[in-house]
Amino acid sequence: MTGEEEVLIQSPFLYRVVRDAKGALAIEVVVGGIALSTVRVSLNDQETAAYASEGPAFIDRLARAIMADPPFGGRAVDVP
Repeated sequence: MTGEEEVLIQSPFLYRVVRDAKGALAIEVVVGGIALSTVRVSLNDQETAAYASEGPAFIDRLARAIMADPPFGGRAVDVP
């Protein structure tokens, strides 16, 4: 756990899924080529439902979509 967040899934070097104290889910994904950074995307209701029904398979697809488009439609924020 980090602060008030619980790590639900930790994929070595690629991403992690966290739940905050209020139960909201977010994914942090390593993006970039030469210069790597991490972005965070809060899961919306549809994504949360997909995660609940499909589990890690959905998260793998979501992480790859974020890697392919790091701004992710303006939803991604940089993780310090």
